Amino acid sequence: MGKRIDVNIAGNALTVRTDRSEEHMARLAETLNGRVREIQKQGGTANYLNVIMLAAMELADEVLMFEERFQEVKQQVDALRREKEDIKARLDRKSRDLLATLDDALK
Repeated sequence: MGKRIDVNIAGNALTVRTDRSEEHMARLAETLNGRVREIQKQGGTANYLNVIMLAAMELADEVLMFEERFQEVKQQVDALRREKEDIKARLDRKSRDLLATLDDALK
């Protein structure tokens, strides 16, 4: 599996085995730590584990929303691709019909 990388999540040391770069893992840790800080500022829970879990749930929610939006955009792209192919096929037919008409007129 990959190399071992140490990160710090909300003051807790964590060693992760991954193929990702150290920079990538640092960005992930900072993203989670930033969300933890935001939740701490809002207050509402004193249990640090709950704060970390809330931060992880918020980030997971964002991931799910992005995945749903990605699927919507992918479906739109697929529909546009099909429409393009349909228009191209109609244009090809019209071009052949026009060429046949012109060829008949020139005979």
